[in-house]
Amino acid sequence: MEVEIAQSKVNTERFLHGIWYYAKFHGFFPDLEYKLWQKGFVGFVVIWVNIGTMLSFLIQLFYIRDIKEFADNFPMNISVVTCLLKFLVILRMRVKLVGDINEYFAKLDGMRLSERQVVKLQGLILFCNRLTSVVAVLYTLVSTSTAINAASSRERILMFNVWIPYDFRQSMWIYWTTLLFQYFCFIILALENLTNDLTAPLYFIMLRAHLEIVMERIKNIGWDPLKTQEENYKDFIGCIEDHRIVMEIYNILQNTISSTIFIQFASTAIVVAIEILVILLFAINFTQIVMLLITTLAATIQILFCCYYVNNFTVVTNELVTAIYFSNLFDQSMQFRKTAIIFMQMTQKPKVVMAGKMFPVTLTTFASIMRTSYSILTVANQLR
Repeated sequence: MEVEIAQSKVNTERFLHGIWYYAKFHGFFPDLEYKLWQKGFVGFVVIWVNIGTMLSFLIQLFYIRDIKEFADNFPMNISVVTCLLKFLVILRMRVKLVGDINEYFAKLDGMRLSERQVVKLQGLILFCNRLTSVVAVLYTLVSTSTAINAASSRERILMFNVWIPYDFRQSMWIYWTTLLFQYFCFIILALENLTNDLTAPLYFIMLRAHLEIVMERIKNIGWDPLKTQEENYKDFIGCIEDHRIVMEIYNILQNTISSTIFIQFASTAIVVAIEILVILLFAINFTQIVMLLITTLAATIQILFCCYYVNNFTVVTNELVTAIYFSNLFDQSMQFRKTAIIFMQMTQKPKVVMAGKMFPVTLTTFASIMRTSYSILTVANQLR
């Protein structure tokens, strides 16, 4: 028998420590109530960074002279608008993400966990924070590589061809000040995308782990010869309650991130296709190729992590009925067996997260989006 230990040994909420570290730089704080300075800071980020950058790209569309400039400008228009929309959705649902879900996770942490289960959760918490750091480096590398490309142009170009109400080439001081401010804005946008894109996968990593622990407890019911049927039934009811908590978290995430995932799905196919088109059709230097490849990789990762980890959770929800059959079901009381049958009927269907209540968030959907990108690329290549 494994030794059971106290709930204070694990705190699932810590899996978001990496997100909170980077999110504070763009005004997303883990506080239920924002202070005045926090409201002011997030207002500054939204107005000056998000909206300001978005307008500079949109206005530049009216000054485009050829297809090359359009191919450079349009994907960033989509990315910047998408980033703002996702951030506003996450910001609006912040209280549920910070408050309600963390309370549910605290209840799940209160289960009598074995040493092995605690080690598993602690390992996943560490993995989530390391994954956050790796993705943060990748996202900031996109902005940094673009800034290096601009800096190596001998003061001829900025990171992106955007509308600016003055001539940034009139002096070295004005050029470098403009470039550094643009770099600052895009680092903030990169960290926003980190929060927008990685929050859902991290939640589903931990939610899957807790669901697997509940299923493991269900499998062990009835096999302890020292427990009575009444005690086994009590344990089963406890498992049903913990499963309900897991599903409550699932419902909150479904209602919260559904819109952000749909927005990301809609934009990724176009962005990836156009970025690859630029690499294939236009004469660009090595630095620009590296920059575009990193940007394409980042755009792909934005949906890959979400599809992969959400799909993993869906697969586990489909195994709950099997877990009930693995328990010593048939040697239990009539009350136990009736409850088990009802519970199996209620949990037969897998829980699938829907993007915008339209598309399932699965690896199959990810493959479909990549095929759509290829189709867009093929059509654009034929029309050039």
